[in-house]
Amino acid sequence: MKALPLKNVRVTDFSWQIAGPTCTRYLGAMGAEVIRIESNRRPDPYRERSISKFINQSKTSATINLAEPNGLDLARQLISISDVVIENFAPGVIERLGLGYSDLTQIHPGIIMLSSAGLGHSGPDMNHVAYGTLIQCFTGWSAVQSYPDGLPDIGGIWTDPMVGMLEVFLINAALHQSWNTGKGQYIDLSMAEATTMLLPELILDYFMNGRIPQPVGNRHQSFAPHGNYPCLGTDQWIGITVTTELQWQSLCEILGHSELSDDPRFDNSIKRKQNEEDLDILIGSFTKTIDGMSLMEKLQNIGIAAGPALPLEKFWDNKQLRYRKFFQTYQEESGEHVSTELPTVPWLLNGKREVNITGQPTRGQHNDYVFKEILGLSKDEVGTLTEGNAIY
Repeated sequence: MKALPLKNVRVTDFSWQIAGPTCTRYLGAMGAEVIRIESNRRPDPYRERSISKFINQSKTSATINLAEPNGLDLARQLISISDVVIENFAPGVIERLGLGYSDLTQIHPGIIMLSSAGLGHSGPDMNHVAYGTLIQCFTGWSAVQSYPDGLPDIGGIWTDPMVGMLEVFLINAALHQSWNTGKGQYIDLSMAEATTMLLPELILDYFMNGRIPQPVGNRHQSFAPHGNYPCLGTDQWIGITVTTELQWQSLCEILGHSELSDDPRFDNSIKRKQNEEDLDILIGSFTKTIDGMSLMEKLQNIGIAAGPALPLEKFWDNKQLRYRKFFQTYQEESGEHVSTELPTVPWLLNGKREVNITGQPTRGQHNDYVFKEILGLSKDEVGTLTEGNAIY
């Protein structure tokens, strides 16, 4: 394997929950040495959930008690020899610990620090408690993701992984600047502001035209047909999106009803959108007699975006993902040494899946490595710090 892009980059990671660990998982996959600082006094509540096996891959784990002065000193020592610090505590917490950006620049002027919070680290509401699902409500995302006349959909956890990926982008940009200028960077990330990136078209339409976006369910604001339609079998569905007149005519031919393309209710995109209710009923009456996979192949062959609504077990066996070796088996760093098959990363470098992926470590698994090898402490010093509760 060639040297990975972030080889020789060290990250001290104070983040927890989902967004921050997602970021550092990808930084680790890119070759960075990620040292995750964990607490026994206030452990990450997501560590016991299955998602942790994924978002906490490719890291080392050290346990430091930040409530103890000697623990804070250990954290400062690590930061002094790191390139990046990431944290997502509530606003003000990291500063009260004496580990805010202004404090860190005293020990490492070139440090890059990313602090993520629900609403950012400034403003009248910055101290509001916020999780990804609540931020989706706060930003209006939930209101437009539901169905007409339905309740706003709090949805799944979309914000957190998206914010984590954005953090990867920001840190790589800051590293690029640092390598060119020698200067560090403080990044104040608002998860709410980041979530608005999921709604650019709707936001622009409101500010430019005064139109208030309405929930459309599986439909599109402009195109029709656009949705999930029943297929042959029990609870079988296919998603179909048509954006051009040629695609519309081709869809009608594939469904065996070419005359539909000339129907005055549907003979252009504006009319199809105006008569979408009737259109969806008609298309569903045709697709329900056709096998979903065969219909997908026919539509894809003529350039129409279509795909079956697959249950997870069929997605797991998807031939395209298997061909690209997207799923790989990792050894869990636990007493049982359980092997787990998980996704890798969604990219290839030079045509290869060149990444650093290791199983999630146990809490404090790498204490000896971090404190003895990286910080150069002796066995006796580590023992004294452990007895003093600075190291868990």
